[in-house]
Amino acid sequence: MNLLAAASRGFALGILLLATSWASAFQIGPLGTQHEERLTNEPNSTLARIAGTLGVLIKTPVHEEITHLGKWCGGEHINLATDTYCSGRDVGVASPYVIYGVRWNDLPPFRLEEGQGNCDYMGHKNVCKPQTIRFSTQPACWHCLFKDAERKARTKAIVGCNKTANSIQGNLMTRSHFGDLQFLHGMAHAADIHPVDTRAEILDWLEFAWKVSSKEILPSTYLKNIDNPTIQRHFGCTEWKVVDLYLLGRQDSASGLIHQIRDIAFGSVLHTVQDSFAAAHAEREPQPGAEQCEGSAFVSPAPIVEFHSYGAQDGALHDHDDSREAMTAVAQDRWPEAVQVTRNLFELQSDGAKWADASSYLQCVFTLSERRRSSSPGETYRRIDKP
Repeated sequence: MNLLAAASRGFALGILLLATSWASAFQIGPLGTQHEERLTNEPNSTLARIAGTLGVLIKTPVHEEITHLGKWCGGEHINLATDTYCSGRDVGVASPYVIYGVRWNDLPPFRLEEGQGNCDYMGHKNVCKPQTIRFSTQPACWHCLFKDAERKARTKAIVGCNKTANSIQGNLMTRSHFGDLQFLHGMAHAADIHPVDTRAEILDWLEFAWKVSSKEILPSTYLKNIDNPTIQRHFGCTEWKVVDLYLLGRQDSASGLIHQIRDIAFGSVLHTVQDSFAAAHAEREPQPGAEQCEGSAFVSPAPIVEFHSYGAQDGALHDHDDSREAMTAVAQDRWPEAVQVTRNLFELQSDGAKWADASSYLQCVFTLSERRRSSSPGETYRRIDKP
């Protein structure tokens, strides 16, 4: 997740949330390729104007780079720290639709229900128009809703279908970043969640997204009719179809995007898996596994010790360990695990693997350590609130 930037063409742009960091997944550029600009009719001019108003902060699009590297962009891992070619906005190795999907987990399109549009963060009022909201088309509204949710999430749970006395209803974006959908980022939705429960939600999500990618679930399917506990729990109260989830506001066939929803869903799979290798999202054992995953041709990655929860994390500390520098730290010895696992998933996709074939490997990717423990912010990332 990232910040707005009027940056060099070598990097995607991101938003500066005033004086705070936008902490979340491996850093990501909210603008896609020039090809995607044409598909979604979302030009950069508005973002450039907002950048001039708020200030700018350059962020490297790490998710996009990992995805291109996973598609065999670039050369040797030993040069990765200095070779930034594969982070270019229009490098074009992985499909622009896969890249769109990689960014979807952070930047899903959404609409506000009645009464949700009067965001009052820092004095803003009525900044949201009654239409599909994207970072690109309504950046001031998006920014206001994001910061408002960040503040509210410190004391209340942000949910969709499962309201409680201490919860507030969120939209798809705020639920993803701060609420009940944090499994999209390989994280627990709160502290003290048993890792088996978080793992189950993550694998349910990956099953759903993979089945969309492999045509086992069609775009016209209602989410409430999908036999998947996590999808039922978090989306069963909606009238959304699969295509609404991924392509709200652009789900008409004329947009061209609906015909590429398989790649978009696959990109969403990659994002969730990649995030699980970001230290601020999950703690894994120090070294990768040496054994082959059962039922797979691939080697097991390092097991997961803890899924972190974002609510009590310090945003700046979180952001630091989701950086490109953190990703490339092991490159002298080997490819980062996030890159290697992405390559393996591309291989499964190119082989036309159905969920029955892909599930064994993805279960292995999320193997829990014998030292497993319930979720927390992680001591390295814990926020110290001022009295």
